Amino acid sequence: MKRKMRNRRQPYEVNWTLRSLFAAGVMSLCAVASAMSVTVNANRAEAVRQEKLALEKEAELVADFANYLAAETAATREALDGPRLKPAKSTSEIVSAMDPIAALASFDFTELNAAKIDADERRCLAQAIYYEARSEPRIGQLAVADVVLNRVASRLYPNSICEVVFQGSERRTGCQFSFTCDGSMQARLNKRKWSGSEELAGAILAGLRSPVSRNATHYHANYVTPYWSASLTPTATIGMHKFYRFPSKRAVAAAPAAM
Repeated sequence: MKRKMRNRRQPYEVNWTLRSLFAAGVMSLCAVASAMSVTVNANRAEAVRQEKLALEKEAELVADFANYLAAETAATREALDGPRLKPAKSTSEIVSAMDPIAALASFDFTELNAAKIDADERRCLAQAIYYEARSEPRIGQLAVADVVLNRVASRLYPNSICEVVFQGSERRTGCQFSFTCDGSMQARLNKRKWSGSEELAGAILAGLRSPVSRNATHYHANYVTPYWSASLTPTATIGMHKFYRFPSKRAVAAAPAAM
């Protein structure tokens, strides 16, 4: 009789053991879930912080550009409100007072070449703006143009806009601006955006330039990470592009191949 009672108690003892193991397992799962939740919240907080920093940088750049435009507007208004000079002579008055033969003999035909060069430079800058940043806001287009002009001013690059923009385009690899060798220029132009790019290029060459890229000589789209970005100093993030400059003015190495 005693043996039968002992056998009856055994299942209950096994059940208590299983319950203890199950409870321990549940507690372990809760601990893991809690740790995962803490990690997710930390990552989310870091992402929010990075986004806030990016917005602050963008706002700072926009403020710089707004101040620049305000100063230009004030200077223009001051010039318009200043003392007026006497009216200029009309073209017909000037022509009638000149000797056509003497004027033709003394005309400097190099001025025509200079005008052509200016038109070519404007077109090359407009192409860089259009193909690299036509979908960007105006400040993003100004930043791309600023990079082109910073390269023209640098001794590491050619000294004209067209030479800078089309540097390396004669090779299958090594073009500095990808649109010059990837077939982008074969596509039909968006007339409205191309006209806007030409107007902006003309305005920049006429003096409406703001250093929004902060002396950058390189940039890339924010969805790629080119090998050369780690060796340069970040200067700004504007729209879909990240901008960089050489770490110091002493940099003499050749520029990275492509942007």
